[in-house]
Amino acid sequence: MNVVILGAGKIGSYVASALAEEEHNVILIDQDEKALDRVGRESDVARIQSEASGKLLLELLEQKPHLFFAATGNDETNLTFSSIAKNLGYPKTVCRVQKREYINNIKLDFGRLFFVDYFLGPEVLAAQNLCKVLVHSKDLAVEHFAHGAIQMRTIQIPDRWDKGGTPISQLELPDDLIAGLIRRKMANGDSVLIPHGNDHILPGDQVTVVGETKVMHHLHEIFHSPKTETRSVVIVGGASVAIHLTHYLCQQKIHVRIIEKNIARCEELAEMLPHATIINRDGRDPELLRSERIQDADALVSCTHFDETNLMIAALAKEIGCPKAIAMITNGQILPLLEKLDVIPALSPRVNVANRILSILDEETTLTVASLSCDAAKIVEMRVAPTSRAVGIPLSDLDLPKGLLIAVIESKGRVMVGRGSRVLCPEDIVIAICHPIQIPKLQQLFH
Repeated sequence: MNVVILGAGKIGSYVASALAEEEHNVILIDQDEKALDRVGRESDVARIQSEASGKLLLELLEQKPHLFFAATGNDETNLTFSSIAKNLGYPKTVCRVQKREYINNIKLDFGRLFFVDYFLGPEVLAAQNLCKVLVHSKDLAVEHFAHGAIQMRTIQIPDRWDKGGTPISQLELPDDLIAGLIRRKMANGDSVLIPHGNDHILPGDQVTVVGETKVMHHLHEIFHSPKTETRSVVIVGGASVAIHLTHYLCQQKIHVRIIEKNIARCEELAEMLPHATIINRDGRDPELLRSERIQDADALVSCTHFDETNLMIAALAKEIGCPKAIAMITNGQILPLLEKLDVIPALSPRVNVANRILSILDEETTLTVASLSCDAAKIVEMRVAPTSRAVGIPLSDLDLPKGLLIAVIESKGRVMVGRGSRVLCPEDIVIAICHPIQIPKLQQLFH
């Protein structure tokens, strides 16, 4: 598809590169020639060095764009040009915003006022994802689908799990729950498996399960894994993500300490976040982390602007004894190192936005795309089109490729596990787990 992006900053540049990798045609607009050149050296992206204007957007209509994304660092600029693009006839407009009131305002519908189809707050998305992991403190990942009716969690199977010799089909799992992915440590590296009934869950496996939300409340009982509540979180870095995350955690009655080395920023944080404790120190200092008794906190989140800093701080926290350390990252190449250090990766704002825009481009069938097991697999929420060749055919007869699993079906409000005998109907919501290369096949199947 054809996409026009305004703004070659960190968000715009990353999204442009991510879309280009998925073979979308991208035009990136910015006044900064150096920023455009950086993107051009790394990705197949068309670049226009120019000030944004209605005239330019009108000229670009000749390229028949499917989506316009305003990604500058200024909310008002993004609102203005998203509105102009929509009025000129761009089919879909996406506006990046940083202020929470544009997303959560209950009195004003900014989308209607500015003719914007989608508001994306990169920092808000990142904070929401972090909050889900922190609130479910023993889970490695948490995601919601089908408007909250379906939940996905990734958990660590305890060493005392005594059913490793039992095939999954004989585990007597609840009817509304399915094991969708297993990540297993092997002598020659990790193995990622999309399991079927004759496969086994072994002690030490990381297992992603999908099912009805009410069943998930008993997940730790089913797999005999401990469940604890999060009461205290330390955040290093006072950027926007930290502010949004603190708001969410305080709503859950979780005590938050923020470590930020810039005194002026600390003063701003203290005014914005009266229920949090603000510490004006450098979070890279191991003596500070020890003096703050980081080992007694339930979790530490390092969310500075730099992957390397986040990795170092999270690793220090684990060394000191913090039970859960999370590092916000953009560069997937350091994921193996994070795993060796037992540090949990969290997607940075720009990665979250790229995933969301990919789902918007394919929203006729694809509602949500989420990464699993460090992007080794995807969990995809899709709507079955009336013209889909899968309609009326049992799942067992669809001849699905290896590495693809229909995990859950939501049909007319009813949630069902994707057993082989299930038959799909038009407008059903399907939750599928697959290797990334299988997503185009899924889209073809359900279109």
